[in-house]
Amino acid sequence: MLPDPWLDEDTVTAGLRPSTLPDRAQLLNLILSAVPSASTSGIVVVGERGSGKSHLLLSLKEGLPKTVDVRTFTGKPELRALHFGALGAVSAGEAEEAVAPGLHVLRALTKTLGPADYLYTPPLGRRRNKRHAQPTRPQLVLLVDDIHYIDPASLAVLLQLIPGFGATLVATAESRYPLPQDLYQLWEDGFLEQYFLPPFSFKEAHALCETVLGGHVQRRASSLLAVMSGFNVGLLCLAVHDARRAGFLVQMDGFWTIDVRAHCDWPSVVEHVRAENVSRPPEERQALELIALAEPVALEVVERHFGQKAMEHLFTNHDIRLLPGRPLLVRTSSWLRGEGTRLSVPQSRSLALRLGVEEPALTVETAPAMLRWMTWTLDCGLSLSDDLLLAAAPAADRPSTAELARRVALAVTGADHADEARLLSARALIAEGQLAEAAPELRRLAAAGGSLGVKVDAAHRLMALGLLGAAPGAWPLEAEPAGLEHVGQVPGSQGSGEPADPAALIVWNVQEAERLLLSGAAPEALQGSSAAMGAISADPAMEMFLPGTMLRHVVSLRYNLAWGLVDPLLDCPAEYAMPLHLSACLDVARGYVQLSQGLPRAARVTLEPVLAELHDAGLPPVLALAAAMLAYCEAWCGNSLQAMARVQQGKAAQETARNTASPDGLLLQLSTVYIAAAEDQASGTSTHLLALAERLHSQGSTLMEAEVLSLLTLNAGSTAVDDLEILRRLGALAATLHGAGGAALGRFASAWTENDPKALESAGRSLSADRQFAHAALCYSRAASGYEARTRAAASRRASVLVERLRSAFDSGMVPPLGWVPGRAGS
Repeated sequence: MLPDPWLDEDTVTAGLRPSTLPDRAQLLNLILSAVPSASTSGIVVVGERGSGKSHLLLSLKEGLPKTVDVRTFTGKPELRALHFGALGAVSAGEAEEAVAPGLHVLRALTKTLGPADYLYTPPLGRRRNKRHAQPTRPQLVLLVDDIHYIDPASLAVLLQLIPGFGATLVATAESRYPLPQDLYQLWEDGFLEQYFLPPFSFKEAHALCETVLGGHVQRRASSLLAVMSGFNVGLLCLAVHDARRAGFLVQMDGFWTIDVRAHCDWPSVVEHVRAENVSRPPEERQALELIALAEPVALEVVERHFGQKAMEHLFTNHDIRLLPGRPLLVRTSSWLRGEGTRLSVPQSRSLALRLGVEEPALTVETAPAMLRWMTWTLDCGLSLSDDLLLAAAPAADRPSTAELARRVALAVTGADHADEARLLSARALIAEGQLAEAAPELRRLAAAGGSLGVKVDAAHRLMALGLLGAAPGAWPLEAEPAGLEHVGQVPGSQGSGEPADPAALIVWNVQEAERLLLSGAAPEALQGSSAAMGAISADPAMEMFLPGTMLRHVVSLRYNLAWGLVDPLLDCPAEYAMPLHLSACLDVARGYVQLSQGLPRAARVTLEPVLAELHDAGLPPVLALAAAMLAYCEAWCGNSLQAMARVQQGKAAQETARNTASPDGLLLQLSTVYIAAAEDQASGTSTHLLALAERLHSQGSTLMEAEVLSLLTLNAGSTAVDDLEILRRLGALAATLHGAGGAALGRFASAWTENDPKALESAGRSLSADRQFAHAALCYSRAASGYEARTRAAASRRASVLVERLRSAFDSGMVPPLGWVPGRAGS
């Protein structure tokens, strides 16, 4: 299951915005360098709950030298276990008044944590008048977690250790609580430093996951885990360990990724949440259990059953959160806290809660938002009507609620609703990324479904999978069957006319765009792919076609050099909440754009993680393209062995894809081009690209032939860029291509054929403005050599500077912002 993050837009974007404060690594280094300083007596780190204060304290303890005497305490009054140490050794049943104030600290320093090993012990039988040198006392460091909870007397004992023993105090405190007055006084006197820990972010969650797992982690996996934990560091660490043990996190292709077919019961998280909930007052615990089991729940209902005071305390502790809108609804603060609470409630108490709470207004319209209530009802042995259960269908298309929707589908009992329930399950499988399991079920429903609506819907979803090569035989379009009698056939055009069915029209436009693009008519192809994208945007029911359509649309935009339209299309910060196949296609499209701009290092960073997800995603053409592009990136970066390994991966994916997709389709043709380019780049030859160019020429594939010759000129081991025959051939092909991409190739070929430094520099400026940076660098480099040969030193230096600026952009692995041109002022 891919859980629901339950986060609003503000919370997510807060995690995406860069912080002006030092990150955790910098803060840890600052504290580690300040602890040994004689001028620093104390440090307090203030942050929000769950921001990682305790984790920072533990990291500090590990980073301190072994010669330091470290004593650790926690100020949390509800914690009696010795987790970081404790301020008291009293039992839970012992009265607090039985221990004198301050004795908590003394016990921790002596009995509880043991005596310091540097204390002087007189040897037996020594003479009184003989003097013994006492060993040097190591520095004493006091680590106190949640110091705002400590009683004044205990804090006074701790602070006396600073002047008495030369101790250094490092403490954490929550930002919503005032610090004790004694600490304020210490800070005013200049003996205390205060640091603010910024809220936990996606970037820091990714770094923490990589540290815990000891390897590279996919951004999508770390982002999902961070959102599940509600950006709580402690919960995130527990979740990572649980996910790894359960196989929910697996290592594939050098990256830790999520196995969508695995199930995790989160035992450590459940135990942690159960321990927290046990210490709560009964009203708060029951209110939290009700919210977790039935979320979202109306605030008014929970307040009426358990009291306003209990709800206020839960809000204050950030255990629950309000959802916008009317009526006011509440949910748990994070999915993991909710899941831990749900799994820790015994069946008897769950049933008692369900029977004791009034029924919400559950209707066909509200059913998709009330999935938790519906599954809770079913778990309690109660029944719901088939109409209500099937009304949850829209929730099946989201990864966050797909598993709940499948559970609801299994509860449908009516024989006349069996096909609808099977379709609901198939939709949930697609949302979870299990395409191989969903395609056969859709094919059966499209062939033998009793209801025409079910039959049409299943056929449409089969068409959408066909665009990605995930449904054998569903691509390309052949004919539009009346009434969808043909099993697995995708509706298409009748002759030259457009199909009437909206879904069929989308796929027809995509196929036409692909055909036009391969023939060299890039602007006309862009019209077709734009029409398909517009139809998808206008009708939410057509979103199933987005991944396959978007990939072809990005290729069309690239050959029209419409970069301004590409960036907003691929800018999707919440990829963790998308279905797996959509997220993977976005990353592949992003890598394709970066590689097309001549930025192989940036494309390599983008493509490496997505290969781990695509290995069993059931998208052979997409996998073939991604592996081929990554092979070319590795070869360009000088990693020949890795490049050839990716070449073999790409060829294997191509073989699989030829059984599920059109062998002469756009994605497979592009993968063939990049595999040949990678083989030549790795071996320092040009044989594979030249052979492929001849084959494409005989097939009349204008665009792909031009692409091959373009890559051939970029091959450092080839002399193609100096071969006038190849340049003229590239220029002739570019002249037959429509659109900005063909014009840019024509300028490049013309300038190199002319071999005039001024023309080469002008072409370089034009190409860099079109973000054809690799070709621009070649032009600038040749222009610099030409100027130098003509003893024009100033012009040669100018062109050389432009080359260096481009090469520094290549080597940085970063993507220059839109509009960046290396020769422009301020760039």
